[in-house]
Amino acid sequence: MKNATKISVCLILSILIGILAATPLLVSELNSNIRPWITHIQGPIAPINIDVVYADFTITNPNTPITQTNGPKIDYYVVVNATNPSDYISLLVGINFWADQNIQNNTETGPIFDGEGSRGHGGTAEGAWVDGIWYNLTWHSPSPYFDANGTMTQSPWHYLYQEEYWMEGVEYYKRTVHNDAGTNSYIYLNMNGTWVDVTGRIIIDIPDDGSSYSGSAIIANHQMYFQTDGTDGNDGYLTTRWVNIGNNEFDNRFAPGQSRLLVISGSWEVRLDYVTLTDDGFINPVDVIRSGIIQTFASAMSATDVDCDVGNNAFLDTFANTEILKQLSLIPIGNSYIYNTVLADNQMFQLDQYGTEVFIRPRS
Repeated sequence: MKNATKISVCLILSILIGILAATPLLVSELNSNIRPWITHIQGPIAPINIDVVYADFTITNPNTPITQTNGPKIDYYVVVNATNPSDYISLLVGINFWADQNIQNNTETGPIFDGEGSRGHGGTAEGAWVDGIWYNLTWHSPSPYFDANGTMTQSPWHYLYQEEYWMEGVEYYKRTVHNDAGTNSYIYLNMNGTWVDVTGRIIIDIPDDGSSYSGSAIIANHQMYFQTDGTDGNDGYLTTRWVNIGNNEFDNRFAPGQSRLLVISGSWEVRLDYVTLTDDGFINPVDVIRSGIIQTFASAMSATDVDCDVGNNAFLDTFANTEILKQLSLIPIGNSYIYNTVLADNQMFQLDQYGTEVFIRPRS
């Protein structure tokens, strides 16, 4: 695929680092062992719009009691219409799909906690002021890990991080904690290989967290990734699928104005650990489906098919993300519950050889 390698590198760097202003570096005594700071320049974007046009939720053994080891089985077959409205060729990087009883947009309110808990994420910045001192050089090391008591300690997966090195820029970690004291946020900075709590002492440019959503009564939770090879998995309710691309394989390029129908399918057996608890008990996803009204969330991640490497450790940022919240009205047919806006009675879907794209064909 044209420019696929360069675009992959550019995209990964964009996601991990974010869009930051390019200013002169003040690192002294630079040498070849220090990894240079990557400057990001906003490039052309080609977002892919996405819409749910068909959904089939089929329930097996719907009356099975939900326990830690048993429960009903939900099979889902969802078709989304993906369209590239831009003037550039767009590379579809990934799709996320949820189906729940209720999905909330928490972008403005921040993370929603069901009881006590914490959430965190890390990133890099070109530099940071701490107690009036400018830092822009650090020894790269794994993000901090917090045990059940909230104490920062060594990650149990630290052995997976074999590569450590000096780098221009700084690494930060932002953590939000909800407990009896309320909801509070903390910022940690990697200072030459040691993570330090710098809350209230730091001035740093942290990109916006982006959109945040929460849901209740999970019906389906599915991720599909293109662009990079990975391993398919299913941890009980979250299904992750990697679609191979390359010569004679699935083509994730969308021409300007092109629309394609993509399928998201999987199944999970409802377990007590993955249902939403309330004061009156738990919300059974089967009951939500049977009610005939569910909510869905779908998002498409994409990158523009251009050469992102502009030289001098600078890259174009062409990553784009589109999202849609949609309420579906389901029609019961036996143990299946259908939402359909594309198929006529004499039509059916024909799946491609990669199990990813579908085409509408007449029934034989």
